[in-house]
Amino acid sequence: MDVIDAVCLWAVHRRMRRRRQMRERKYWVHPILKTRLSHSLYVTLYPKLREHDEKFFNYFRMSIKSFDDLLEIIKDSLEADENAIRYCISPQEKLIVTIR
Repeated sequence: MDVIDAVCLWAVHRRMRRRRQMRERKYWVHPILKTRLSHSLYVTLYPKLREHDEKFFNYFRMSIKSFDDLLEIIKDSLEADENAIRYCISPQEKLIVTIR
């Protein structure tokens, strides 16, 4: 076997190994991430914080009005188009993660 044959054999072996690794994916979306829509901090805590001005201020270090004003200013740059494949993160969620 000459050098060219050895290189070709190595390339085929490498390609087959990569394909095998790609097929062995456990999850398309990890189960923890699937529960984000129902168990996330945004869904559970944010509505409760909005009910209490003092707690909201302690958590985000700004008033509810300041948060809403800031959101209005940057909302257009944070919005993404919703599509059928994935749920897009809302501008409010993005701002909360950034501030926190």
